[in-house]
Amino acid sequence: MKFKKFTALVLMFSMIFSMGTAVFAEEPYPSYILNTSDYDTYSKPIPAPYTTLTVIDFNSKEAGKLSNPEDMFIDDEGKIYVADTGNNRIVVYDSDYSFLFEISSTGLYSEGDLSALKEPKGVYVNPDDGAIIVADSGNSRIVEFTKYGNLRYSYPKPEDELLAADFSYQPIKVTKDTRGFMYVANNGDSNGIMQLSSNGEFISYYGTNKVNLSFWESLSRMLWSREDRLGTVVTLPYTFTNIYSSDDGYMYATTTTETPPQVRKINIGGSDVIYAAYDFRDMSINGYSQYNQVFCDVTVDKYNNMLIVDRMFGRIYEYDERGNNLFAFSTRGTGYGQLSYPISIETDNRGRVYVLNRSSGNITVYEPTEFANLVHEANSLYTAGRYEESMVLWEQVLERSNYYTLALINMGDILMREASLINTETANTSGGSGTEAENPRADLTEAELYDMAIDYFYEAENTEHASEAFEEIRSIFLRNHFTTIVIVVVVLLLVWVAWTSIKRARRRKYGPPKERHNAWTVITGFFKRVGGVMRHPIDGFEGIRYENQGSYLDMFFIMLLYGLMTVAGRYAVSFIYRGGTPLSVIRPVSVFFYSLIPWIVVCVVNYGVTTIMYGEGRFRDVIIGGAYCHGPLMFLILPVSLLTHVLTNNEASIYSILEMLIYLWTVLLVYFCMKGVHGFHPVKAFVVFILTALGVAAVALLFFIVYGLAVQMFDFIAQFVKELIYLA
Repeated sequence: MKFKKFTALVLMFSMIFSMGTAVFAEEPYPSYILNTSDYDTYSKPIPAPYTTLTVIDFNSKEAGKLSNPEDMFIDDEGKIYVADTGNNRIVVYDSDYSFLFEISSTGLYSEGDLSALKEPKGVYVNPDDGAIIVADSGNSRIVEFTKYGNLRYSYPKPEDELLAADFSYQPIKVTKDTRGFMYVANNGDSNGIMQLSSNGEFISYYGTNKVNLSFWESLSRMLWSREDRLGTVVTLPYTFTNIYSSDDGYMYATTTTETPPQVRKINIGGSDVIYAAYDFRDMSINGYSQYNQVFCDVTVDKYNNMLIVDRMFGRIYEYDERGNNLFAFSTRGTGYGQLSYPISIETDNRGRVYVLNRSSGNITVYEPTEFANLVHEANSLYTAGRYEESMVLWEQVLERSNYYTLALINMGDILMREASLINTETANTSGGSGTEAENPRADLTEAELYDMAIDYFYEAENTEHASEAFEEIRSIFLRNHFTTIVIVVVVLLLVWVAWTSIKRARRRKYGPPKERHNAWTVITGFFKRVGGVMRHPIDGFEGIRYENQGSYLDMFFIMLLYGLMTVAGRYAVSFIYRGGTPLSVIRPVSVFFYSLIPWIVVCVVNYGVTTIMYGEGRFRDVIIGGAYCHGPLMFLILPVSLLTHVLTNNEASIYSILEMLIYLWTVLLVYFCMKGVHGFHPVKAFVVFILTALGVAAVALLFFIVYGLAVQMFDFIAQFVKELIYLA
């Protein structure tokens, strides 16, 4: 009895204290932003940009359940139009998701009933008069109804001399632009989007996709003529799966290709804008799956942001009009807020996102959170040039998500704009910067603003913008310290000339200095031997073979220093030249040991090849000589890495050329090592060099084959053990 009273009191107090507490349920899907570095595309988690408002299930509605719907459209009043393909009708709902009316018929189009629909797959509503335009795919036509659902026009299959005699017409999507032209995505038509007049007459094809050829297809076109290629499979351009005409005159479209361009933004001339060759694949999920993403629909919201939906993984991606990823959210599934089989996406004036699910016949509705509204408003102000106002909002975004990339980049750009205007007459008025009283950074110098900007770019791991900021910082430094730099350089040159002259005078007067044997002379002797081989490789490697000039101790210290310099070089490369990758991801022990593997493999393979080719070198000579070949890398890899701290992206060719020269020098030393150690003729040494390279490639291939088989074997064993555990 006492236990029951205690339980009742606990429940009562729990209800009282929970009445004023808001409970936030975590969304059943991930939310993140995609970042693109020089080497990879990766994701960072963010607060949920959208929450699931509701799932519109039409089982209880007057219209009944939808059957395999294919398309959806939302007009300016918030009305929802659904192409209910399986039921041969168009269903219309109001902004509160209540049924209004449907467009259907009991007759047949083939028997003269022009209002009869058959498998309609696309729907569009004209904003001027509310006319409902339907891609009546089963009847091979476009049909137009009034806003009340009454038949207005029927546009049959277009006829034109540009269209082939066996032209197949099966419109799957339809839209209109601001000039009144209709655009039709025709099923399987690789010629592009069909452009029709307001009367349904064919005008031309628009925005045709380019042919994506594989390497072997490109090679066959170069080597064989058209006649030789007769009978082979012809590669055609990818077709369009969905189209959307925005108010600013652009055509957004999704294609059937899994590689770029999956989504296109096409201008009036038929050319791509912003998203040309952009790869929309999300490597954070594609990299771990055998399936590729299929982007099935695209739409544009009231902020002019583009939203695309992926049918394979149920992801929704939002990009601004400058091509920046704002959000990625949702997932494939049958749970509340998840997408079972997304087929169409739309937005309304309230900022809500609607996704039509084909298999379940329902619509999932997402509502923007405070975080999403903040990002939208800040980005809109930034795009409009109201930078100081957007700066305040971006700071609020960072309070909610410390590493929201776009906020960091835009804030850095704003600071760079202010720095560029610091000494102009419009510094206090142009670009929305505000007056000195309104701008909290009005008392900062140009250099200080650039320093703040580059810090933001470092946090965003964006090398392109960081390079631009660093170029300005470098210019300011050179401008302010040019005289000092010149004086220091001249003084150093004078000191070097004076020191050289004094040494020569002492040598002429007293002769060469006496040799001293101490720790320092041992070190200098080591570096002189390595440097001598680098400068005179023929004599150096012959000395290793015939005069025993090399030693295992030299080999050990050369490879030790080379491995350490390789690790140090990785850390020494500047932020800009390592693609924004954090230093924390470097694994020094792995880098050290992996740097030694090529040396071991090349030496073993070369000794095996030269044994067959009657080489004179012993394995001792091969492995010691191979160590001496690393001299250029040991001496120069760190200085070249440090050089990146004074270079920008514009001078990347300098860094690449220096790296190429170092490795070319190393390769030449390897060749002279094979020639000198084994006593080969230059031509025979070259043949051995090529055979060694092929042998190394064969070893690498064998390693990957064995590694792949081992992974599969261990995976099989793991699955087998799981089955045994399950059966037990």
